[in-house]
Amino acid sequence: MPPPPQYQPVQDYIDWIPSTPNTAAPLTHKAVVAGKEPGWDSSPLWVIRAHHGGDLVPGKLAIRDRRAYIPIAGQEIPVHNFEVLCAPAHIIRWLPASNGQVPVGAIPGGNTHSGETLYIGRVRYNRSTTPGKVHPSHGCLYISFGGIEVPHRSYEVLCRVVG
Repeated sequence: MPPPPQYQPVQDYIDWIPSTPNTAAPLTHKAVVAGKEPGWDSSPLWVIRAHHGGDLVPGKLAIRDRRAYIPIAGQEIPVHNFEVLCAPAHIIRWLPASNGQVPVGAIPGGNTHSGETLYIGRVRYNRSTTPGKVHPSHGCLYISFGGIEVPHRSYEVLCRVVG
């Protein structure tokens, strides 16, 4: 009798995998790519989140350059320990939103120390598509870019496919 067939499980869930800039590369086929950096190499930007000052904040990892940042208090903060968002493309999508609002199915990306949920967003800015945090009570998406935290009123939000 032949051995039973081998099945590869299909990942149908969203997961956050602990990582560092130097250990993230094996997640290439699972990581959620939110955009790319400007410039000659157009490094993919992955969705990450990291702890800082009691907050858990969505941000970005430029995987080719092995640099990760989160937007906090007007600054682009480098982080070395973070979680990479992993999900299959068929269960997520980017939907337009503005002014701190998020669509049905928005994926929570973190929270403030006071308990407010932060969501994962992205925006086209300065020849880049960059992920960051949607901060509902502030009415905007914040991205880290060029050393600072940049607010945007119109953006896209990462959502789970509903239905």
